[in-house]
Amino acid sequence: MRKIAEIRKDLSAKIAEVKAIQNTAENAEALKKGLEEIKALETELENALAVEAAERRLAEDHFEKEAKKGHVFSFTKFLRECAEIPNGGQLTGLEKEATEMGRDEHKALGLKQFGHVIPSALLRAAAGQNYTTNADGGYLKETMPARYVDSLRAKLVIAKMGATLLGDLVGTLPIISSSDFTAGWLAEAAAGSVTKISCGSGDMTPHRNCGAGAVTKDLLRQTSKDVEALIREKLLNAHAMLIDEAAITGTGSNNQPTGILNTNGIGSVAIGANGGALTWAKIVALETAVNHQNANRGKMGYLANAKVWGELKSIERTANSGRFLLDEAGRLNGYPVDWTTLVPSNLTKGTGTGLSPLIFGNWEDLWIGSWGGIDIVVDPFVLATSAEIRIILNAWNDAKVVEPKSFAAIKDITTA
Repeated sequence: MRKIAEIRKDLSAKIAEVKAIQNTAENAEALKKGLEEIKALETELENALAVEAAERRLAEDHFEKEAKKGHVFSFTKFLRECAEIPNGGQLTGLEKEATEMGRDEHKALGLKQFGHVIPSALLRAAAGQNYTTNADGGYLKETMPARYVDSLRAKLVIAKMGATLLGDLVGTLPIISSSDFTAGWLAEAAAGSVTKISCGSGDMTPHRNCGAGAVTKDLLRQTSKDVEALIREKLLNAHAMLIDEAAITGTGSNNQPTGILNTNGIGSVAIGANGGALTWAKIVALETAVNHQNANRGKMGYLANAKVWGELKSIERTANSGRFLLDEAGRLNGYPVDWTTLVPSNLTKGTGTGLSPLIFGNWEDLWIGSWGGIDIVVDPFVLATSAEIRIILNAWNDAKVVEPKSFAAIKDITTA
């Protein structure tokens, strides 16, 4: 069976070829043949996707069964074996088996492999750390239920806000956003008018993101489950920050996704020519900007940075009222609110500098895509003089605001 990426490439090429054929009587046979070839490629793609999904389920079941036996994937063992120069970085046991599956997964998805790939099936399966104890001379095995994907979701600020996370994507994911239908009252037998729907389209495509860090060789010699958790935490933090930052401020250029603040078509509320202090009226205006587009549904909420968060806690709604912008329940204008330092605090407007944004919207219309597992390169050489091992994490994700009208932002808030 051919690779999914190859089938998708052929299908896209064939669709473009058929579109280029003029719809005339002379070309009828060519059009018919082209459409038949498109249908055949679509069927081949459906079958390949079904096989890939079945293989993924089998892999997940396998790792779950191994975990119940106490055979669990260990990031510590994986990194330690990768860094062992005498044996050429050869993996053993479940770690070897997992990376072989990861290699096959990346090939099927058409992704470039840089190091050892931990497949998506394992990142969702139970994982943990086995260790020994000398108490009573026994051998104790403990399994720590740490699912990488679940832990990553928990780390993502945008996921807490309600962003839609899509995993196990293959190829390009097409997205269509549209205007609304219109309706009206008519007299008996009167002809109704049909309003053409204005549609916008876009795609979610895999963008490679890369993070790097280092651990000492002494740390990797430890067998403590706490060390295992520490290393996994470092990987999660790096991955989560990359995705959060892209979803919020991604420029859409230099291989970055386009984040909310740089998405064309989101609502805008301005404070002043050079920025200004946040007020209750401007907060309500953000809600109004979204409501005016009939986009006030789903998981609505505000997102700010730490500086704006401080302003929300210290600015009164009205002078001497004792009621602050952020209410006693920790909500803003009746909606959930959160903050992250990944929301910038260095925007400019006019002569104003160091300005901050406040975002409001339906976070379900922010989609985060994920292709395959994670690719980890273990480099024992660059930092060898300090007995450290450099770790480079590669993942393939995308962020997309699928309905720009679902969001609005103030971008010119001054802070203390």
